[in-house]
Amino acid sequence: MIGFAFDYISTASLLAFAPTRALADELGVPIEWLPVPGNARSTGVGAKRADESVSERHSRVRAEYVAMDVARYARWQGIEINRDANGVDPALACAGGLWADRHGVARAYHQKVFTEFWAGGLDIEDGATLRSVLDGLGAPGFDDEGFEAPLAAHKASVEGRGVHTLPTYLVEEQVFVGRAHLPMIRWLLQGRDGPGPL
Repeated sequence: MIGFAFDYISTASLLAFAPTRALADELGVPIEWLPVPGNARSTGVGAKRADESVSERHSRVRAEYVAMDVARYARWQGIEINRDANGVDPALACAGGLWADRHGVARAYHQKVFTEFWAGGLDIEDGATLRSVLDGLGAPGFDDEGFEAPLAAHKASVEGRGVHTLPTYLVEEQVFVGRAHLPMIRWLLQGRDGPGPL
């Protein structure tokens, strides 16, 4: 099994989603879906300023490179990104993900939320919108009012397993941060045949 901890507002999670599904399908192993709400945050690249400090310039240039990498990999995966996640709270969408998992439609829900949120067509902070998504997938009855306590318990449980950065993989009692570890995860799940991918 591949434990996959992710956040809908994280571009790193977005880019890990399809390769993770592909690996699980190829190996015939299930995915333990672990949507975990991060904090609403600024994800944009600030404009260059004449008076910026060395630290501010370093942060801006780093953010520019990260944005270029995200755009490049999104293009290669055929992902449409028409928005950023500035200030978006993913908690309700994560609670919806847990509800979808209980009804056996987690994969379809995560696909729809990731795809439509980043394409700019889905408000993941709106309960009625998420209820409609879940209803359409065959998971009716989602309560967008009483989700905080179960979601907090879920998040604490996932963090207790060593997840503190997203995306993170939990495989064979080991913790792997980021999709760069998928070759190692493949090697582990295939029985450690031959030398590991170093």
